Amino acid sequence: MTKSLGEAINNIMEENSTARVIFLTDRLHIVGTIHDYENNCKNCHDCLVALKDVKIARIEDLCSCKIGDCECDLDVFVEYKWFNIAVNAIVGFSVLG
Repeated sequence: MTKSLGEAINNIMEENSTARVIFLTDRLHIVGTIHDYENNCKNCHDCLVALKDVKIARIEDLCSCKIGDCECDLDVFVEYKWFNIAVNAIVGFSVLG
């Protein structure tokens, strides 16, 4: 596998005509828009994904599920104008339509 995670994300975003993504790390739920840095960033690194208009929540604060009962608190998100996430911290991701 020689393709970087950034390239894979860009391909999936193009196929789905969206730049909105959700990333999961071991502890965080991150929603944002991928910063289009392909032609705009001379100092970007393959080990980071740059996001803008970001909302972040700790997964443990977001949902508390008990047997047969689950409650989610969408007010726990913290907003950031810009946020960079290390590629090696990403556990999973999806594009949002």
